[in-house]
Amino acid sequence: MPISNAFKALALLALGFACGPAVAADFPTRAITVINPYAPGGPSDLAIRTISDRFSQALGQPIVVENVPGAGGMIGAAKAARAAPDGYTLLIHQNGLVIAPVLYPKQAIDVEKELTAVGMVNTSYSFLVGNTKIPAKTLPELIAWMKGPGKPAKFAHPGIGTLAHLQAILFAREIGAEVTLIGYKGGGQAMSDIVGGHADLVWAAPTTSAELILTGKIQGYGFGAPQRYPRLPNIPTMGQEGYPSLDIAFWQALLAPAGTPQPIIDKLNAALRETLADEKVKAAYVERGVEAFPPDQLSPQAANAFIAKEAKKWSAFVKEANIQPEAN
Repeated sequence: MPISNAFKALALLALGFACGPAVAADFPTRAITVINPYAPGGPSDLAIRTISDRFSQALGQPIVVENVPGAGGMIGAAKAARAAPDGYTLLIHQNGLVIAPVLYPKQAIDVEKELTAVGMVNTSYSFLVGNTKIPAKTLPELIAWMKGPGKPAKFAHPGIGTLAHLQAILFAREIGAEVTLIGYKGGGQAMSDIVGGHADLVWAAPTTSAELILTGKIQGYGFGAPQRYPRLPNIPTMGQEGYPSLDIAFWQALLAPAGTPQPIIDKLNAALRETLADEKVKAAYVERGVEAFPPDQLSPQAANAFIAKEAKKWSAFVKEANIQPEAN
């Protein structure tokens, strides 16, 4: 074993002995930093800021959000993984955690070996929406239009390797249509071009699309979720339209560096559960079109198992589809 790794192993072992029940009972004694590996204002930033006040209250210490964007979320993830495993540095991350390592191998970490889950934070689903210039008004009409004569539909997405990017590829494959993929630097830019009629279609969260559908600025064709969206009950789910494989969850998880003592993980998880059970947090989730995971899926063990399953699924798809970070 290299000397540096040996020292790290000894440090982790020493920390493990130090963090017995008494030390864990005192945790935390200072502010906790949560790394958001994306730019401010995005889904992960919103996810942690929605719960940070209540999470801070449950832990009795401030929560400080640090934005560390880059490489599909891998730069921030790597910083969190290499932090001291003492519970004072955490990571908020989403599907990109298991997608980006395939696309950015030089910046990648071994998610299952270098991070461990505190718990799942929330989940949400996306609408397939289009600009109002498209003559199709229903999903079957849209599919017929996409497969008809003329140039391929211009499918916007907020970046290579994002869930919306993979959903666009999956949708095109599922219906057997060619599309032109157009990457943007975030979902806001992509939606602006949908509203302006410069791009045809995009997968978008209810937070960015529901109000635009309601006001007639864009068209909604399907909701990629197990149930219909309450505010837009007339839009069917993709499963109801015959495409259940396109009902895909966008999730957020809270993680810690591998080696963080289990008593500290358990205390963080208990605070997270208390936070997610708060009525104000639940109301904020409803307003933003997201929901908490069921209680039986909120343990660290269940979260680790869920993330491992997602890693296997999405890494296989990215490799099979030969998706490259520099391609559109």
